[in-house]
Amino acid sequence: GGPVSVGDLAREFPMTLPSFMKHVRTLEASGLIRTAKAGRVRTCTLNRERLVLLDEWLAEQRRIWEERTDRLEQFVTDVEEQ
Repeated sequence: GGPVSVGDLAREFPMTLPSFMKHVRTLEASGLIRTAKAGRVRTCTLNRERLVLLDEWLAEQRRIWEERTDRLEQFVTDVEEQ
C-alpha cells in the first residue's frame, strides 16, 4: 500500500482522466488522500488516520439512523394495531 500514480488508479474506472481528477481533488480536499507530483507523474497516498475518523463517523451515523428507523417501524406498527 504505498503511493500509486493517478494514471494507474484512473485505469480502473470507466471515466475520463479529467473527470477522475475531480474526484482526486475532492478526496485530497477532504484529507482522505495526499498527492505529490514528481515531474509529470502525480501519485496518491491514502491517509489512513482520516479514513479511520470517517469510518467512526459513518458508524455513528448508521447507529443514529438505525435507531430512527426502528422507532418509525414501531410507530407504524402501533398505528396499524389501533
